[in-house]
Amino acid sequence: METTHDEATKAIRYFWLLGLLNNAPWVLMLACATNISDGGVALVFIANQVPGLIVKITAPYWFHRVSYKARLLTASLSMGLACFLVGCGGVYNDDIGDGEGGNDNTDSNDNVQSDQWFGLFFELIGVSFISLQCNLGEASILALAGKFDSTVLPTTAMYLGISEVTEAEDQSDTHTNNVEDYNYNEEELENNEATLMNDERDQQQNRCITAFSSGTGLAGIVGYGYKAFLSEVFGWGLSYIVWSAIGFAFFYWQIYHTGLDALEQERMQPNDTGNFTQQAPPIHMLESSLLVTGRSNNEQKDEGYDNASLVEMVGHHQHRESRNTTSAAHRILSSASANTDLTAHDRFKLVLSLWPYTIPLFTVYAAEYMLQAGVWSAIGFPVTSTIARAQFYHNANWTYQFGVFLSRSSGNMFSVPLPILWLMPLLQVTNLLFFWLDSVHHWWYDYTLLFPCFFAGLLGGAVYVQGYSRINADFPLELREFAISSAGVADSLGILVADISSLFIQSCIYSQNGIEGAVVGCPT
Repeated sequence: METTHDEATKAIRYFWLLGLLNNAPWVLMLACATNISDGGVALVFIANQVPGLIVKITAPYWFHRVSYKARLLTASLSMGLACFLVGCGGVYNDDIGDGEGGNDNTDSNDNVQSDQWFGLFFELIGVSFISLQCNLGEASILALAGKFDSTVLPTTAMYLGISEVTEAEDQSDTHTNNVEDYNYNEEELENNEATLMNDERDQQQNRCITAFSSGTGLAGIVGYGYKAFLSEVFGWGLSYIVWSAIGFAFFYWQIYHTGLDALEQERMQPNDTGNFTQQAPPIHMLESSLLVTGRSNNEQKDEGYDNASLVEMVGHHQHRESRNTTSAAHRILSSASANTDLTAHDRFKLVLSLWPYTIPLFTVYAAEYMLQAGVWSAIGFPVTSTIARAQFYHNANWTYQFGVFLSRSSGNMFSVPLPILWLMPLLQVTNLLFFWLDSVHHWWYDYTLLFPCFFAGLLGGAVYVQGYSRINADFPLELREFAISSAGVADSLGILVADISSLFIQSCIYSQNGIEGAVVGCPT
């Protein structure tokens, strides 16, 4: 039984929808941040990160013991509970506000203020549950997307059509058989073969990751648009807006349970023999590994390649030749076994080895969330107007989300090398410095600032999809799910650092613009 084109399309659609539903409530909470705490937007951002960061830090040590189904059921329940709690907190504060009118008693006012802080606390607990849901879901679904890209869905060859592969293989065979005639040396052959393998690998291993990333990118637009539509068109307050989002949790679970999980279970059904066993690659395939690596067997041994490495390197060629269900199922089962056998020390070392990917993720997220929580919340035209600041905050974040959506949807169009992956966060840091200085000196101070806000979204989204796609392409098959789910700690840690810093960034910008109402004092 082969994976059909329709099944692949369904899986990609499911991942896109899960990306949308996973992040939309999370973004909705950020969109409501000024409604929850106008002078301490970063408080909402922090509550929206700490539980999720704990999940991602500990994920490498327990994800392999908990099924995808259990994790996503927990995420679904957390989503519904979060919306319920934030809505209750909003109603509680609204009731306090309605009962304040005309009461000048000092003790009574003190009690009202105390109760308002209690209502805020109640809302922040709800926001914490959305943090748990979003990060647990993201780490799990990204890893599952890598699994689908690598082992469940057809390879690029099957996806594009056997005829194209046959033509490519014929060209490759002709090229190899005529090496001497065209006087190609060994280095040229090695480079050509390596390029062919890398192109095929990059194309086939990011379809589901890109779909999920694109969905999360659109979630930003949906989250802010959802809040704006219900508040401006229907006049709904915080409570009714977040309560209406409880339905997202139901659809989130249904799409996974009746969609992806059912599709994966179908792909894991045993073949006619009743098992998933697969013979090792034929000896002639290992002996012909020169065609894959550009090196002879002796050279490979000298450079540290073992038989397991050769099996991995010829995996794509073997899959093209076998094209049967047992091949995919065997790789899935082998992947699960290898992941389970890792010790805690091994897992820690593997997490550290992700630094070429996690440093760019951390940097770009820290910079862009300092923009959102710290700088953009302190810009307005005029800056002294609370309404103007709130309006720019929402417009800037909405524009930013459009940029994120476009760049996160680009994973199937191109891939970037690691140097470019490192360059983009540096550009984001430059963007942060520009906005920070401009918020104080007002050099460029009107709504045309939305253009660099859009650019910030492009940078952030590109690092996200390209970073995870590179991990899925660069790591061995048996470690991809682990690596993808573990790398997420970088962006969560970057956001948390940014949120704490943003409390002081916002306070300092407020101070330099003569604005009161910051939750903390500027340290300078």
